[in-house]
Amino acid sequence: MTRATCSATLLTVTLLWLALGAGGTAQAQAPTPAPQPVQIPDAATVLEGIPTVREDSSERRSERRLLDPAEAASNRLNVRIREGKLYWSSQADSPLQLDAIDGFTYLSSPSRPGSYIKLTRLNDRITYVEHLDMPTGQVTYWGELRIVVGR
Repeated sequence: MTRATCSATLLTVTLLWLALGAGGTAQAQAPTPAPQPVQIPDAATVLEGIPTVREDSSERRSERRLLDPAEAASNRLNVRIREGKLYWSSQADSPLQLDAIDGFTYLSSPSRPGSYIKLTRLNDRITYVEHLDMPTGQVTYWGELRIVVGR
């Protein structure tokens, strides 16, 4: 899958998720504030994410489901920060590159092409999308992130 196709698919899924919300039905809602990139403090040591939604997709199927607490715990996102560098601990300590684009902060790894983490701040929450490109399809998680400082 090309980067443009992946981006278009992610944009479509993200827009659908935002339109449907957690309840799964479209409703009239207050305007959503513009997303803000996430600033990672210099003293940060870990980015921890707990997913609430998982989507498995391939050329032939797509399945989106809410995760129960046990599944969420076993699929948590973990990024370690050592000497100012980020490592995707939950993906074999892959080194990550940070880019801020249009209100989003992207973390991507040259050793895992097609896989990335997208962070954004909405009001007082930091949300994330973790997209994993696999040989048999893609897995995408949506969740809430917390930044650990000084642990």
